Amino acid sequence: MGLLVPHLPTDKGAEARLRSQLEDLLGSWVGPNPGSKLALAIWFSKAPRGDTQHVLALFAGFPMNDFGTPIRFPLRWKTGDEGPPYAEVNWTSVEHFSHLLASDRQAVERFFDAPEVLRFDKALLSEPILRAFNVVTEPPGLIKGWYVSADQYEKSKPIRNLLSSYSHAKPQIGLVKTYDPPDAENCRGLLHVEVGQRWLPLSANGLKNYTFYNDWLDARPGFFLFKVGSLYGLLKFEEKTEPAYSTLVLERLPNDSYPEVYLRAVYPTEEPAA
Repeated sequence: MGLLVPHLPTDKGAEARLRSQLEDLLGSWVGPNPGSKLALAIWFSKAPRGDTQHVLALFAGFPMNDFGTPIRFPLRWKTGDEGPPYAEVNWTSVEHFSHLLASDRQAVERFFDAPEVLRFDKALLSEPILRAFNVVTEPPGLIKGWYVSADQYEKSKPIRNLLSSYSHAKPQIGLVKTYDPPDAENCRGLLHVEVGQRWLPLSANGLKNYTFYNDWLDARPGFFLFKVGSLYGLLKFEEKTEPAYSTLVLERLPNDSYPEVYLRAVYPTEEPAA
């Protein structure tokens, strides 16, 4: 009769459980003062089978010129269990960490031991911090802008008026070009929207939720106005299975099936094509 060996969780399973416990803890955190907000939480020096997990927390909204005393939290706090595993949290302000990152990298080097981003608010973080922790929120080459219906275009053209009307609004749509000919007359690309602070590609099903797609179906195609100052008329959509497009996006779509949008440039002196 064979020896019965108890089933032990894998490191991968233990890591996933710890990540879930850490994220649960983050959801309950309150900043060091009423005006502060959690801007970034990093899990570093991960030890899935260890008693203590290490977390860096950066807060915005209060002045601080050092690191606070590390705080230890039991990760099974919801069950009333005060024992291990624990989260040991090192914390400071975004401003102080930014200063150290620029002037004394060695002082923060320990936080870059296999760091994993657990939570972030890019509006509260500096670009150097986002780059240092590889917090990628948009694909290379993304241009951002807004959808302008045919009716809106007629009311607000030319392009300079449209830019004046939309420039203060948050971008609604993003485009990564897949084809950009030398004459810049026509182009194709993958449309993106911001989801959870990240710009992700729209799927064919996702398109159905947007006015620009339904306007196109109703033979009333509108325009995409981009912050760079360009305006494109919407020509058509075509779903393509293209594995190479997975390199252009942050998250690939199932079966590498992407709806590609076809666009035609509209110039300041030009009326939209009939």
